[in-house]
Amino acid sequence: MGTKRTEPGERLGRSTERGHASTRETPVGNRTRIIEASLELFNEHGAHAVSTNHIAAYLSISPGNLYYHFANRAEIIRAIFPQAADAVYASLPVSPDREITAADVGRYHMTGIETLWRFRFFFRDLDELFSRDPLLAEMFRELQRWLMGQFEVLVERLIQQGQMRRPDPPEDLQRIATNAFILWTNWIRYLTSTRDKFDVHYGDIADGALHSFLSFAPYLEPGFAEEVRAIFDARSRKRSGAETVRPRGGRTAGGAADKRRSEAVRVP
Repeated sequence: MGTKRTEPGERLGRSTERGHASTRETPVGNRTRIIEASLELFNEHGAHAVSTNHIAAYLSISPGNLYYHFANRAEIIRAIFPQAADAVYASLPVSPDREITAADVGRYHMTGIETLWRFRFFFRDLDELFSRDPLLAEMFRELQRWLMGQFEVLVERLIQQGQMRRPDPPEDLQRIATNAFILWTNWIRYLTSTRDKFDVHYGDIADGALHSFLSFAPYLEPGFAEEVRAIFDARSRKRSGAETVRPRGGRTAGGAADKRRSEAVRVP
């Protein structure tokens, strides 16, 4: 059963409500709206399927208004990426002032996965985006270097605290960090490639964090590892089934608001 592809120039429906709102926006406000709407559409349909005309129609603004702020889709994506990087920088630095607890390790992993989900289009389409925009690829590599450095700091601190043993040979520490990063980066792509119908629950996100954690859990002190695992299990039980996200045009619990969004843009 094939999936219908979006043809260039395909007409999108417009939202009257959004159109009225756009007439009251200033140019600065429109730039922010363009970024927010693009993130929503990219996440739902994939960046490859959404053109600048789609974005303009979704916001009920003219293409010229959009081009006043962004010359092309690549510039919009490049403007979105710092939001993802800032979310990671703000939530994942290892505290130098106190002992690292099991709750800290659980939070680092859960926050990382949730950030990945918020900007899922980017991680789903990494190869294509990088091939089209070398500058974006370098921005991501900078984030990658920082993340792997933070992970190495984390495990070194745990070793110093006696809650983790150093791998033998010690050079494997960097490989462990690399494995955790590979799992984090590719989790969304793994989910999208293994399901006929892509309905992702919060439990899936927690499971991704657990997979990343398990890449170095065997090196942890057993009691400490059990504490971290209990955090993942508790979060998954609490939220699993409460929230379903359907990034390819499905309905969620949002009701009428989601129906309006679905009708505002049609990108099969």
